[in-house]
Amino acid sequence: MKIYIAGKITGNEIYYAEFLTAEIELKNKGHIVFNPTTLPLGLEHEQYLHICKAMIDVCEAVAFLPNWTESKGAKEEMEYANSKGKKIIYLEE
Repeated sequence: MKIYIAGKITGNEIYYAEFLTAEIELKNKGHIVFNPTTLPLGLEHEQYLHICKAMIDVCEAVAFLPNWTESKGAKEEMEYANSKGKKIIYLEE
């Protein structure tokens, strides 16, 4: 299954490690993983969101890290994923 990872990035000093851990775990289960932390630095929030929505479009599911409710972007991704009928997965700490 193709899975996009969503969670808190802005204001989260350990976001990269959290996303990477989730990516490894999902890949080890045989999934193709879309990790937004691999995008280049320096874009505006709306530019990132535009790219992330495109990644969600090609995925069957979105996996949410435990801190996703603390993120404006992840909340928008949740709304978008639901509007597109994507499977929602909640990852544990």
